[in-house]
Amino acid sequence: MIDHEYEEKVVVITGGSSGIGLAVAKEFALRKAKTVLISRNEEKLIQAKKELEKISGLPSGIFYYPADISDREQINMVILKIVDRFNGIDVLINSAGIITCGRFADQPIQDLEACLFTNYLGTVYATKAAWPWLKKNKGLMAFVSSVAGYTGVIGYSGYAPPKFAMTGLVECLRLEAKDDGIRICIIYPPDTDTPLLEYERKHSLPESIALNKNIKAITAERVAKIFMDGLLKNKFEIYCDFNSRFVRWMKNNFPGLFNRLTDSIILRERNRLSRQTNP
Repeated sequence: MIDHEYEEKVVVITGGSSGIGLAVAKEFALRKAKTVLISRNEEKLIQAKKELEKISGLPSGIFYYPADISDREQINMVILKIVDRFNGIDVLINSAGIITCGRFADQPIQDLEACLFTNYLGTVYATKAAWPWLKKNKGLMAFVSSVAGYTGVIGYSGYAPPKFAMTGLVECLRLEAKDDGIRICIIYPPDTDTPLLEYERKHSLPESIALNKNIKAITAERVAKIFMDGLLKNKFEIYCDFNSRFVRWMKNNFPGLFNRLTDSIILRERNRLSRQTNP
């Protein structure tokens, strides 16, 4: 049974044209929300709009605005256009993100900057722009982080630090948002079957692949359903599976043991690769 809490609410989703953002958009579209997608690629936005219209049966309830979340002026302008069109915003979902992989010393500084500007500052820009309207409507802002938002892993020096920063931002904003009547939450998805994961699998270091080889990716649709359930239950932090929660617990309570375990997996992988290279 579909609840109706978000019916006719104005829901803005960055990164809404694919992956977790699109899956979350489907959940809101099913609930008859006025679903507004923001993404850089207009072609993907048009396709996403058609997909959501088919699912929701509401051809007049799905909207999109092309914008680069890492460009502060663009996102400010788009938020103002949305507010002008709908007279406010009720929900902001910060889901836009990119990924780079590789050894820190080998990654171009431009790749590291791109991750910072999209995954963190883009979130800051959208949140800052939408805050007055969310305050006015006593709305909701939600953030899509990652297990990499609390666990640094070799090969993710571009991706993980901005996700850590997002986690810190949300923790800082929790009480400020409460003061302004805004609900706030953050979700930490594990490996999720999205275009980002496809890129990751092709470009990750062998050590990174070894650390994740026993972890089965979940679908973006599964993440979206868990996300929506968490929102409806007014959770602050949302985890998608036991492994994600266990990793955080282990890292927080037994950091030395956690590091020894991950180091041993990496060492085994390096030894295996060395034997292949020098039989």
